[in-house]
Amino acid sequence: MKRFNGCLIGLFCLAQVVHAQDNIALAIQTKVDSVFKLNTVPGIYIASSVNGQRQFFSAGVADKQTNQPFTPNTQFEIGSISKTFTAFILESVLQANGLADTSLMVQFLPDSLRNNPLILPIQLVHLMNHTSGLPRLPENMGIPKDRLQPYADYDLENLYFYLSKTEPRTFGKVAYSNLGAGLAGLIAQNISGKSYEKLLNQYINQPFQLKHTGLQAAKKMPKAIGFFGNEPAAYWDMSILAGAGGIKSDATDLLQYLEFMASKATHPVVQSVLSKTARLNDRIAIAKGWHTLEQSGKTLMYWHNGGTYGFSTFAAFNPKNQHCIVVVINAFSKNDIADKLGIEIMTRLLN
Repeated sequence: MKRFNGCLIGLFCLAQVVHAQDNIALAIQTKVDSVFKLNTVPGIYIASSVNGQRQFFSAGVADKQTNQPFTPNTQFEIGSISKTFTAFILESVLQANGLADTSLMVQFLPDSLRNNPLILPIQLVHLMNHTSGLPRLPENMGIPKDRLQPYADYDLENLYFYLSKTEPRTFGKVAYSNLGAGLAGLIAQNISGKSYEKLLNQYINQPFQLKHTGLQAAKKMPKAIGFFGNEPAAYWDMSILAGAGGIKSDATDLLQYLEFMASKATHPVVQSVLSKTARLNDRIAIAKGWHTLEQSGKTLMYWHNGGTYGFSTFAAFNPKNQHCIVVVINAFSKNDIADKLGIEIMTRLLN
């Protein structure tokens, strides 16, 4: 009888867990449907992971022309979520070569750049936590040949010329910089002698078991079409600044990435990139690549969002309960929607 009663209790507990998961799923789908009805966007896709259990939610479509829905393997641009990948790559390269992220940036750039005294104090960690003083974008990017490809024409010669002349004005203070993150990716290449794509495969795709993540959308996989207003937007070629936002992926790979970050607290590179190094305000701290959301001295989540001309994205995880969320909207400048949706799911619906 004791064994029988134990089985009954076990089945009852399992039923409660399944019921709770069903309630969470219903709450998330209801929220997604509500947000979709209130906003003019082609589609919204959500991927969540709770205790290793993945669920996917959608409204609208991934491709308006074919009415193709989002799937867990649909490709999209992750935008500035790429910065978290770049921080992981750079820290991996530094640890592999016995270097500290407090090393000066100019050590890994052409000697001629040391003639600009204003960039000499910048350390590698400053590139990852947005305290380098470098502007959001280099001011010599000019007018692109293709207005939907703002980065494609910007090459290494342009970048080094700009660094030789630039005057960082906010050094030591948090000021978001795509340029800084792009430089972090470039310096990882300079130290290792490998391309960004090879470093991505070596340090993230292979150990994390990501199958469809890279600087190009994976071939033979469904592809979401993003919109810049009413115009279909081509996926960005970010050229030399790829580390700032050039990665394409899918919801399955991103969840796998977040689950790894959330569950590998003792991994030396994970420890490094999740260490808080600066503070924006009482609610937001800056790690390396990642931001955190704080409340009453507790970290509610690590997060980053992303935006390209075709996509608005959000990714977050909580290392304590290992909840993870990915939000994708295939439209430009909808981060207010994606961020709010992701934060509400992480802080309220998943709990």
